[in-house]
Amino acid sequence: MSKKVPLGLTAAIVFLTVAVTVAVTVTVYMNTYNKLIQDLPQRAQLYSKLSDMDELVRANYYGTVDSGKLDSSIAEGYISGLNDRYSFYLSAEEYAEYYSKLVGNISGTGLDAVFDVKSGMLLVTGVASESPAEKAGIAVGDYISSVDENTVADENSAKLIELLNGEKLTGIGLELYKAKEDKTPDKTKPYAVNVAKGFRKKSVTYTSIGTIGYIKIVDFYDNSAQKFSEAINELNGTGVTGLIIDVRDNASGNLEYAADITDLIVPLASEGTGAIATVKNANGEVIEHFTADAASINLPIAILVNEGTDGAAELLACDLRDFGKARIIGMKTAGHGTMQSVFRLDDGGAVVLTVGVVYPYISESFNGKGVQPDETVKTNVVSDPSSVNTNEDLQLAAAVAYFSK
Repeated sequence: MSKKVPLGLTAAIVFLTVAVTVAVTVTVYMNTYNKLIQDLPQRAQLYSKLSDMDELVRANYYGTVDSGKLDSSIAEGYISGLNDRYSFYLSAEEYAEYYSKLVGNISGTGLDAVFDVKSGMLLVTGVASESPAEKAGIAVGDYISSVDENTVADENSAKLIELLNGEKLTGIGLELYKAKEDKTPDKTKPYAVNVAKGFRKKSVTYTSIGTIGYIKIVDFYDNSAQKFSEAINELNGTGVTGLIIDVRDNASGNLEYAADITDLIVPLASEGTGAIATVKNANGEVIEHFTADAASINLPIAILVNEGTDGAAELLACDLRDFGKARIIGMKTAGHGTMQSVFRLDDGGAVVLTVGVVYPYISESFNGKGVQPDETVKTNVVSDPSSVNTNEDLQLAAAVAYFSK
């Protein structure tokens, strides 16, 4: 015979069950939400300030408010407030171009440039054959003083270099100086050109210097490992006895793609963590690791680096030395040893955010320190990949001399 349970007792049992469940839930998730709860007053204050400013502007501003531009500026300013040069906001249009580069669709004017501290201008380090830049008369060693009427300075140099690239089939105005014999800008001979964009350039180029293969890696993108493999196969077919890998002024691309090229060169990772590289977040947790298989390249290698060798290129150089596969020649690198991840936004834009520190195969992290070369060699010239010159390029000459030893 069944017995009826009083309603009061039933309610008490249900309440007790809910209480136990809540207690367990709170215990399990307390640590997860503690930081969030502590941040709530600060977040509320931030949103309140932003709301107050918006009301103030819309009520009192004399001009017209462009809501789209305002939203983008707020997002850009927020990420800029992190004070991390490697974290940034991308609008939907900028992200489309950024993604296009990552998958290997590298386009632009056909010239490469770096900021030259001594002159305060952009120094042209490469001009692709048959490119709009070459047709406009721009040559390696020229100095760019202005890009689209923006005077070059240290603080805007990175953005102006980006303007030299892009998918849009539009022109870009440049003001330049030719170089004098002492490699400084000849300010008595200024010239101005308008260069078309949309030129497709290669992320990997190669040639031979006698019996030595020379491979220039401009950027690390989705197709870079494939292009590098093709270059190796072509050079092996000519019977090269050594290999020079040039990653000077390489400051673009993805760690994953640099690890793919490293994997083609080095054998199975058997020391340390057993990975080409690992990435740890702010809590010291491994959030990414890159592995290698047993296949490798059995050639002596010299790798060229300089102050413009940044991020993924630094990892390649450091790993090749860690595996005993290469001698590093040039100048100490930039010291960008963090990994960035892309987070998509609902409006089609994205945030590129620093998420962790990179640890090479067995060396300490080079973040903030740079990679010190085995042989320090200064030079004012970085070879044009289409026409290497050991007479002027002292770092390249040192690499060639390494093989003769």
